[in-house]
Amino acid sequence: MNLKLIKSNSIITMDKTIHGNCILIEKDRIKNIGDNLDFPENVQIFDFGDKTILPGFRDIHVHFFQTGLKYIDFNAEKCNSEDELLQAMSDWLINHEEIIGFGYSPPLQRSMPTLKQLDRISNTKPIYIRRVDGHSSAINTVVLNSLTDIVSDIDGFNPTKGWLFSEAHTLVNSFFLEKTSHTKLIRAAKIVSSNALNAGCTSIAAMIPHVEWMKLLLESNLDIKTVEWLETLEPFEAKELGLSRVGGCLPMVDGSLGSRSALLSLDYSDQPGNRGTLEIAKHILYQWYFQASKLGLRTAVHAIGDAAVDIILSCLKELPDDNPAIQPRIEHAELLRDQQVAEIRDMKISLAMQPVFEEIWGGPNGMYFERLGSRWKSTNRYRDLLDNGITIGGSSDSYITPIDPLRGIQAAINHPNPDQRISLREAIGLFTINAARAEFVDEETGSLTPGKLADIVVLDRQINESNINSANIYTTIVEGKIKFRKTDDYYEK
Repeated sequence: MNLKLIKSNSIITMDKTIHGNCILIEKDRIKNIGDNLDFPENVQIFDFGDKTILPGFRDIHVHFFQTGLKYIDFNAEKCNSEDELLQAMSDWLINHEEIIGFGYSPPLQRSMPTLKQLDRISNTKPIYIRRVDGHSSAINTVVLNSLTDIVSDIDGFNPTKGWLFSEAHTLVNSFFLEKTSHTKLIRAAKIVSSNALNAGCTSIAAMIPHVEWMKLLLESNLDIKTVEWLETLEPFEAKELGLSRVGGCLPMVDGSLGSRSALLSLDYSDQPGNRGTLEIAKHILYQWYFQASKLGLRTAVHAIGDAAVDIILSCLKELPDDNPAIQPRIEHAELLRDQQVAEIRDMKISLAMQPVFEEIWGGPNGMYFERLGSRWKSTNRYRDLLDNGITIGGSSDSYITPIDPLRGIQAAINHPNPDQRISLREAIGLFTINAARAEFVDEETGSLTPGKLADIVVLDRQINESNINSANIYTTIVEGKIKFRKTDDYYEK
């Protein structure tokens, strides 16, 4: 049926000029919004009562296939101690021939398991486990022996501990990802699509690290919409695929705070003398921006520490006037100084940020404090950034944290630094209209506005700042079609 009427006593359009208790949808677009609309007899009516209707959520930074693989391979995100991790690994290997693992978060002041510990679990089966931030990992001797040619004599490998950082981690991680089968990737893609729809997303940004993986995604017929980013140092590869965007977590200027590889202007508080790791030379990054701009590609570059952000800002300033960067975006920007906030504003740079990081690692007792000391109060400065008119799009950085915009909204309004908390409406905006602006699709989606695509999420209750943490996704509608509904099997092809 081409006509739908959606009714609710609580519709938040995220368009200050549009209000009402009814939304009329024709085919894939919103035809009208208002109170008690007139409608033709053949309309299909969905009355959601007191449930809240919002624009469909957008997650603008997702490591697409890795997110699905996390739910297929060994997943350590529920392991809260080293003992739990080692036991879970032992249990996994009873029925599996290897561990290619995701998501272990060492307790504060603890490290990844060592080579010797992993060898005790198995000295015959490969074990490779990534830290939760995705920027370091650990291996056993079986893996070491098979990858000696890769990890020997390169930066970032500790042969005694079996720990991988920086270049060593990147190379070994790529090795395991590249050997993933076509069948397994297709299965992973379907998992991501289902999880995202169940979380209220109508669109996710797909960060893809390989050309062949991108081709597979472009050929896929998924229920979730994707915004494709090819992570490559060769912008022409994105252009050849017909993409309008390039970047994501490659180029990567630095690492992460958890792995002490984010690039800082001052030493790490818990490791004096260390200011992180520069992952790409400035002149290479500049040339990448130059080439991407010449090709008319929008850009996104990973930078977490303030010194890494300095490098991006410097490159963008140095581009010639006749070759400006096309709508640049910085991924993460977890630590910013006041001057950088002003420059990001003046240069009209948008940011892709992850509010759940503050829930997990923020506050005076969290990892940010352990790594940064008093600088933890300068992490993820949502209030300051919004007050400066900077566009922030919300994301999960999945596989790092699960795709879950509701959790991100809760985290943003409950920032552990009260000075950086934002309102419920502003937090919703991170994952709706602001996310659409950060992807330059806000003329088509991001708010409930007549003429825009009918991308809609329904929550199971009326919401406010005190009860948002108990709200759940009830229905997800993508371009006018119901793709997820909590209460039954109703689903539209």
